[in-house]
Amino acid sequence: MTDAAGPGRLRVAFLTPEYPTELTGEGGVGSYVHKTAHLLAGLGHDCTVFVTSDEGGLLQDGAVAVVRVPRSRSLAARGLSWLLRRLDPASGYLPAYLANARLMARAVEAEHARSPFDLVQSANLRLVGLFVARRAGRRHLVRISTSRLLYEAAAGRPVTALARLTERLDVLAQRRADATYAPSRLLQRYFAETYGLDVGLVRPPLPVDVAGRGDPPPGLPGRYLVHFGTLGRRKGTEVLAAALPRAWERAPDLRMAWAGPLADAARDRYRAAWGERAGQVALLGPLDKPRLYAVVAAAEASVLPSLMDNLPNTVIESLALGVPVVGTAGASVDELVTHGQSGLLVPPGDPEALADALVEVWRGRTFPRVAPPAEMEPERAVAALLGFAGLAPGTRLV
Repeated sequence: MTDAAGPGRLRVAFLTPEYPTELTGEGGVGSYVHKTAHLLAGLGHDCTVFVTSDEGGLLQDGAVAVVRVPRSRSLAARGLSWLLRRLDPASGYLPAYLANARLMARAVEAEHARSPFDLVQSANLRLVGLFVARRAGRRHLVRISTSRLLYEAAAGRPVTALARLTERLDVLAQRRADATYAPSRLLQRYFAETYGLDVGLVRPPLPVDVAGRGDPPPGLPGRYLVHFGTLGRRKGTEVLAAALPRAWERAPDLRMAWAGPLADAARDRYRAAWGERAGQVALLGPLDKPRLYAVVAAAEASVLPSLMDNLPNTVIESLALGVPVVGTAGASVDELVTHGQSGLLVPPGDPEALADALVEVWRGRTFPRVAPPAEMEPERAVAALLGFAGLAPGTRLV
């Protein structure tokens, strides 16, 4: 890590439970932190990422320092989490989240004592910023990426007492911070209206690496629609699986490529439902970014019918690649996609409407303006973030 920042140079810390350097993989939060930290570093700012990890120590990710904060080894926290997961598999990790959040706060304070940060930004995922203290001369922001209650319901899981407690602690973390914001109007309104929070709106930057496309994987059809990301019920995968047989009735040659992790049980269930047409869906599994971008860029359209989301990276990446999106209205996809201009929007959870849209696109529907919102251009998005934090927006990217 560098010493104290010079004139006009900010010291920025990001707190996250995931980052591309870790074995835990890269979710939407990790992707956002990686992208934004590197953009700020490109402006000449000093950026450090603190990430919960199976390992410990310091890594250098290009111009970004990565402090790997080892997960808690507390037997009490682990034992209680094990017990609670027997009752609630999704939210039973709460004791471990709290123990890890304390370790995260200690790591931040140790580095702050050595060289003070001007800005600390915490994800609201897994409560990583809950114990970050307010400090004079240091701004603490919480970036909302999820709602435990909204997401559990959309994933088809019961909203338990532990889920409600987790969200209440998340709200407490937001109240303790200097400011809180969301990337989507959907979550901005939800936290403001449900909990009376003053929530800002700051859009994320576009990906800057979409030009770095690799070779597509084997098994791709010559023409296809693509469904990718974290596949599952909340992302509309089950609705899409149900829509395909309806679409095949009118477009029997329609083909798809799915890229992302898919549980074996779900894969077998879908293939059984598709019958003899199961071979028309190429299940590619998880792909690295260069190969994934090659797959998406060559698709006729991306099919991303989320039931609940927060300005999904999959939609942003598709538009950045010039690929129209078939998505859902009311799940924040409609904050990125304009119906009839950059894609088609259908009601969430409606396989008939989704099948109609699939057929329309497959039959050659074109779209005049396939592009993400201009406010997400990297320089504008980074300037908006620093402006929201009350800090100078910096200079042009280098």
